[in-house]
Amino acid sequence: MTGVTAITLTRYRPIEVLRAMRSVRAQQVGVPVEHLVLIDDNPEIEEALAPVVGGFPDCTVRYVPREPGEVSGPGRASRLRNLGVQLAAHPWVAFLDDDNEWTEDHLASLLDLAERSGSRAVYCEVALLTVTGDPYLEPRWPWAGSRQEAEERYRRYVEQGVCVPGSNVIHDRPDVHDVPVDSSAWLLSRDLLLDVPFTDRFSADDARDLVSEDDKLFYELRGRGERLACTGRPTLRYYLGGYSNSRETVHRPEDIAWSSE
Repeated sequence: MTGVTAITLTRYRPIEVLRAMRSVRAQQVGVPVEHLVLIDDNPEIEEALAPVVGGFPDCTVRYVPREPGEVSGPGRASRLRNLGVQLAAHPWVAFLDDDNEWTEDHLASLLDLAERSGSRAVYCEVALLTVTGDPYLEPRWPWAGSRQEAEERYRRYVEQGVCVPGSNVIHDRPDVHDVPVDSSAWLLSRDLLLDVPFTDRFSADDARDLVSEDDKLFYELRGRGERLACTGRPTLRYYLGGYSNSRETVHRPEDIAWSSE
């Protein structure tokens, strides 16, 4: 039977990961969906989730300690994503970052496209939101090293149809090769991910250019000639912020009004 394993990595975002858990539970799809939440070596998150995880019967929370000397960043995220793929029980895998959420038809629309297209790698468009949930409408590309670069890239993407002034949606343009697919937008065959795992090797140039593990996966799939397909629907609600596993501050569990509703 077709089914989906949704994988979420979390380290410093107990409030946001609960929102992600609710989002997976709310999926309106006619196949089994399991949610695997991997805690990146933070006992406070494990403690915070313990009282509420019972309200998510298809969710498994697993604590993953770090090896000595292991640090935050895309390399660590890659290793956790690959672990999640190895643990996945279903033939399809989706990733939902702990600070993002999906619309209720996200997985259904991706599975439908995968069936129609025969593609092992399908994805959706992205709706950008501020940290407070408002549409991000600034005329700047949010992933840039400087304000000038952000404005220049935004203008270029408007010309290419990736961005539309007054809209918070990143539109798919397969010919624009420098806009990779975000990890939370993908639905991927587990067999494909076992064959093409996330790389954990990153250079100083990668860090300077803000290259992430999902960027490298996108380029690897393109380089292999893998057939990619997009739904053309912004079913990923992307909250701008940053890496969960690189934040320096932690919400205290006692400060959180935990609820599975």
